[in-house]
Amino acid sequence: MSSIRSKIIVNPHADLGRAAQRSKELRSLLREYEGVDWTDTSYPSHAKEIARQAAKEGYELVIAAGGDGTAHEVINGIMEVSSDRRPKLCVIPLGSGNDISYAIGVDSDPAKALKHTLNGNIKRIDIGRFTDGMGRNGYFVNAIGIGFDTVVTIRSRRLTFLKGFLIYLGAVIQTIILNYDAPRMQVTTDLEN
Repeated sequence: MSSIRSKIIVNPHADLGRAAQRSKELRSLLREYEGVDWTDTSYPSHAKEIARQAAKEGYELVIAAGGDGTAHEVINGIMEVSSDRRPKLCVIPLGSGNDISYAIGVDSDPAKALKHTLNGNIKRIDIGRFTDGMGRNGYFVNAIGIGFDTVVTIRSRRLTFLKGFLIYLGAVIQTIILNYDAPRMQVTTDLEN
């Protein structure tokens, strides 16, 4: 099988901690592949640190196994290194929403997604860059949220009794009811037709 030097970054806390159990199945698949290392995250922003270090160490592929937050951190970590050292990226859906993996066509079954990736089924995607009013930069893949989205995300983390889509539906309903007054903002782009 594939021998591309790969780093899997697993967020065991994704999907309110259910990713830890789901990732065990993935570990058993790795016996078929050479050159694949596994690291679990321990705290917020840890995936970003691991991804940046993996790129600096010469990994050719970095795999974000978790949810959209994990993928976001990994993307931002690998984008901090020069383009000539930047590894390829893959996302394995272990989170509650998994919007990024869905948007880029990754199989919803984590084991199948990992096999496809390690067998070389990789495609190009666009990555967007943003700069906020304080000069901080960041990167995103399928969406970027501010205002309403941010409040929904914060509320979703408190709904531990729900799973998957229902977490976000509940958070959206709460946000509509409790935060109906949207903040004013101005968005400027440098895109041309």
